Order: sequence, then C-alpha cells, then structure tokens
Amino acid sequence: ARLGFRDNDCAQLKAHPFFRSINWGRLEAGLVPPPFVPDPQRVYAKDLGDVGAFSTVKGVELDAGDAALCDAFASGTVPIPWQEELIETGVFEELNVWGAPGTLPPDLDPSAA
Repeated sequence: ARLGFRDNDCAQLKAHPFFRSINWGRLEAGLVPPPFVPDPQRVYAKDLGDVGAFSTVKGVELDAGDAALCDAFASGTVPIPWQEELIETGVFEELNVWGAPGTLPPDLDPSAA
C-alpha cells in the first residue's frame, strides 16, 4: 500500500494530494528548487533498528575495544547508533586506513603507487 516507483513509473506518487503543489515538469527540468534536500551528513532513521533492517551482517556484538573506538569516533555530527553500525559492519575500518603516526594513509599519499 506504499506509494512509490511502480511499473517503471512514479505517476501514483506524483498524483498524491500531498504533492499537489509541486510542478513536476519544472522540478525535473531543474527550473525550481526541490522542496526538500536531504542532508548527506545525517541518517534519517529513528534508531539503529531502522538502519539494521538494511544490514546483511547479523549477530555481531561490540566488545570493550569496539566501544572505545566508537567513543573516539564520536564527533557529535553523526548519531551514535549510526557510528555503531559503521563499526559493527566493518565499514569504518575499510574507510579509515591509516599508516604509522605522523604519516599519510596510502590513499592520500601522492608518492604511494
């Protein structure tokens, strides 16, 4: 019963009364700004359970070392549940490959091959 993209078309969504004020032709042509632009730095989920529904990793438990890493990673701009999900799934380690202290990581070092 959800609105959305069906049969290679989103006419049902566009026809909903909630979106009545949107001029879809002008919006799709880029002539008017979109009514909402999501912040790429935020996670639009109520809790980790909502994010976890999309995760393929199950049964992972955080230990004291993970909690310490999570505490160090806490920046205030990324919700804690999302940070825990990044650590739990291994994405954090994949995105943060660092060398010895005071050196650049391989992906940022221009002299690395």
